[in-house]
Amino acid sequence: MEQQAVSQKERYDSFDALVVGAGVAGLLAATELAAAGCRVIVLEKSRGIGGRMATRRLGGAVCDHGAQFFTVRTEEFGAVVGDAERTGTVAEWCRGFSRDGSIGADGPVGDGHPRYRGVRGMTDLPKWLAARLADRRDAVEIRSSAKVASIVEMNGGLGIAIDHEGGVAEFVEAAGVVLTSPVPQSLDLLSAGGLLERADEAAVRALRTVAYDPCFTVMLVLDRPSLLPDPGAIQFENDATGPIAWLADNQRKGISAVPALTVHATGAFSRTHFDMPLDEVAKVLVDAVRPWIDGDPATVVVERSVHRWKFATPTTILPETLIAVTTAPPIVCCGDAFAGPRVEGAATSGLAAGRWLAARIAGTAAR
Repeated sequence: MEQQAVSQKERYDSFDALVVGAGVAGLLAATELAAAGCRVIVLEKSRGIGGRMATRRLGGAVCDHGAQFFTVRTEEFGAVVGDAERTGTVAEWCRGFSRDGSIGADGPVGDGHPRYRGVRGMTDLPKWLAARLADRRDAVEIRSSAKVASIVEMNGGLGIAIDHEGGVAEFVEAAGVVLTSPVPQSLDLLSAGGLLERADEAAVRALRTVAYDPCFTVMLVLDRPSLLPDPGAIQFENDATGPIAWLADNQRKGISAVPALTVHATGAFSRTHFDMPLDEVAKVLVDAVRPWIDGDPATVVVERSVHRWKFATPTTILPETLIAVTTAPPIVCCGDAFAGPRVEGAATSGLAAGRWLAARIAGTAAR
């Protein structure tokens, strides 16, 4: 009976804003909304936060298996990173990577821009952002393992159905929504609730142009150091003919106590072989990185894991920092496919979306 009472109470909970996704875009959108005085709920369908800023333990190793680093080109994101750096959350890794796959061919190719990493892994930055939000529990609630099933218009605002692990369902209300999930997933969610029918047509057309490359990631724990050149990673040229886009040693990177490789396949390989069994994918990619493994992979590799990212890298980048789908009630899309790829693009987009929604919520309250 106690559990039923809690569920009934939560069923009618209401918030000023709902943020879908607890990656860097969603967490920074929530930061802006909370700063504007909004009560916010952040829902993340995965068990952990961070999205593609993902770090995983594998045996005695620590591996970044999503985003591998980030740069800072804008003053706004620089302020966020500067605060994180001062707290020991992030640190500079290097200022360029080897671009040639042949052994000993060259050192890192620098362009003067620092490449940053989390001190313990790429999840450090989103975890730090979430910890700052946790200090404002009166304003922000973050829930993981919570999948938004539908969003519908209701009572001048929005009704959100949520599915939790274990089959528990929940329903909350919000005045507005920030969608940070991959754009095709956001469009499916809006369609399921009938909201696309009243959305801005130009906005929907723009969103439908966004596409993503998938990516296979293989993590390999080694019993000895790898043969990677300084600074411990190769960022292969875009026109590389092989199946590998990125190769890094997490020990050389500074996050793992033991040698452990992260291998990212190219978008072309991942698209072509997306339905290939993961064991077969691993065999192909391990064979491709064999030159940087000191010995026979059959004995040197002591543990491995394969992950398949469906929406890894946006291949279409929209020029806008955000796209408003509807304004009454306000729903906005943002993320790494807006106004700049990767981590900084997602961060900048999330900040802008948070401010946009906060202004609309404030305007509604004023009326």
